[in-house]
Amino acid sequence: MKEMRHHIKSAVQMIFVILIIAVVMGCGEKQTGIEGKVIDGKGQPMSGIKVTAKQFRPVKGYEQFETTTDSEGIFRFKGLFPTSEYSIVAWSDEWKTSEKAMVKTGLVGKTSILSLPIMVRFTLSNDGIITDSKLGLQWAPAPDQPMDWFQAKKYAQKLSLGGGGWRLPTRSELKSIYSISMKGGADPVFQINENWVWTSEAQGDSAWFCSFVYGREGTIFRNYLGSYGRVLAVRSPK
Repeated sequence: MKEMRHHIKSAVQMIFVILIIAVVMGCGEKQTGIEGKVIDGKGQPMSGIKVTAKQFRPVKGYEQFETTTDSEGIFRFKGLFPTSEYSIVAWSDEWKTSEKAMVKTGLVGKTSILSLPIMVRFTLSNDGIITDSKLGLQWAPAPDQPMDWFQAKKYAQKLSLGGGGWRLPTRSELKSIYSISMKGGADPVFQINENWVWTSEAQGDSAWFCSFVYGREGTIFRNYLGSYGRVLAVRSPK
């Protein structure tokens, strides 16, 4: 009996999908859309930004669409597959971001409007520099290598990425990128992966660090070389 109900349910779902395809194809055009807005870390609209809509479960002819934001940061997609999930990502030829939104399209003839703008705070440039559009700082992703405080400071000062000028961050600067909602404690572009990171603030033989597991701070000997100590280099834009 259970097996029969399962087959009936599967058959009904298949018929529903077929009906949607038939309706869309029968109309002679694709009939559903998505509308949203892209803003930077300060809440300002981002114009001229490319936006891609990629279908979560691809249906031939509806897999991916691309558009560009207007002067108010608004983007609009038309011709998407009805009642289907799409991943929305903003990008440019100069940078990419890990920010995205999952949106489900409506029925035929309907346009789904994002309830919140897509905020692009952190972007990773083609040459490997992270820019924070909210605070105006630039960051270098953390190398996957443990360091003590002296090694971390030397690494940052000698880093030649983008012309140099790097340093260790302050406690407040590190806390500004911590996010409890992000896997690893911060945006994936930083490559921290729940490690703790040295700050520039020394205190005798010790220095402050910030942990990206729970967002807590603490001090530890500057010559301590643990397997989880990492370095993030920061600078003000040139």
